[in-house]
Amino acid sequence: MSAVCFEFAKGVRCSYGDGCRFAHVRSPSAARIQQFFGEYPSFNYSRSSPIMSEFWRMCQHFNWDKEDEDREEAHKAFKDALTQQFNDYYGTDVDNIASWQKLCRRLGVEPIPEGLQACRAIIEKTHVNLVDLVDNGRFEIFKSLEDLRVYTIDERKFFPLDDAYAGGLLKFLLREILHKYNGGQNKQSRGHPHRGGRRGARRG
Repeated sequence: MSAVCFEFAKGVRCSYGDGCRFAHVRSPSAARIQQFFGEYPSFNYSRSSPIMSEFWRMCQHFNWDKEDEDREEAHKAFKDALTQQFNDYYGTDVDNIASWQKLCRRLGVEPIPEGLQACRAIIEKTHVNLVDLVDNGRFEIFKSLEDLRVYTIDERKFFPLDDAYAGGLLKFLLREILHKYNGGQNKQSRGHPHRGGRRGARRG
């Protein structure tokens, strides 16, 4: 299993060719994300940049602070766009084998399992940020859930668990992350308190 080649995913010829250590997988167009940024024409949205960094750059462009109502409204609309984009890419039915195979393909799994449970087993043991799976660039597969949690918080890449557009598949994945992290936290709490809380696991 390997990460996806950023150049190839963008439709650009990979400079490493067949020798590239990243998977050559085409990413679908991010229509929902582009539509969102299209609502703010005075902001020069860069499609080649990570979508989360572009959102925060847009906030700086408009000089929005944390309490600004315009920022809150934009943030909600952005989260809706992220959620709908996930649905467009991977589907919403948690029992649809095609959806799980799309996730496996995005992760560079070869060969793609034919059974639903086999696909689930691979996805459930893979620590990856779900927002990165919506973005068209490279993503990182982390060694542990704690590493993923730290990355999620540091990069502020959260999916809202209670978004109105969240389908069954996305909700299932988010609950799995939360459940696994809570289990690990309970084990560690027998010794030293674990810092960081549940925030990162809730929306990884």
